[in-house]
Amino acid sequence: MRATALFDPAARLRLETAIAQAERATSGEIVLVVVRACDEYGSAGWRFAVLLAAAAFAALAAFAPPLDIWLYLAAQAAALGVGHALARIEALRRALLPEPLVEQRVAERARRAFTEHGLARTQGRTGILLLVALLEHRVVVLADEGIHRALDPDESWQEVVDLAVAGLRSGRAVEGIEAAVRRCGAILARHVGASAANADELPNRVVLED
Repeated sequence: MRATALFDPAARLRLETAIAQAERATSGEIVLVVVRACDEYGSAGWRFAVLLAAAAFAALAAFAPPLDIWLYLAAQAAALGVGHALARIEALRRALLPEPLVEQRVAERARRAFTEHGLARTQGRTGILLLVALLEHRVVVLADEGIHRALDPDESWQEVVDLAVAGLRSGRAVEGIEAAVRRCGAILARHVGASAANADELPNRVVLED
């Protein structure tokens, strides 16, 4: 699903309000980026289609009477088309993706988003990115060095990630992401309190990429 279709103006306002409220008690700058997918993963669909075509040929060879060669070819061509079409269904496409490839593409997209949206340019190096990948059902939290220095050595952002992922998997993406933003704000407030000026250095808008 496209990010702009999933998050209507009311949902975006709700999340932007959550970001603004979370930042009141911290000098951290939260940027929320939601992407449809971190890669097109074109090879996944073709691998599934080829597998389906091979299965169709094997089934005809094993269970059907001898046929003209063109019928075998037609059956394989039809299976290729059906397989490629089925692979466009997001739930199936997600199941076809190799885990290492997904992890790599999501991590690469998060690093790129961190740079693209100015998170490394805040005065106290307190930018923090929440990247939500809809197709992959993955969430990445990337924090700049000012936040890393303030956290306890054994702390992680896993609770924030878990809240957002739970929302994605249950069909309640807005609620899950909102809870993740608020939890992120609570962690930041505990370790990176608000400064005297507490300037809002980065926009609070939700970045949606289809």
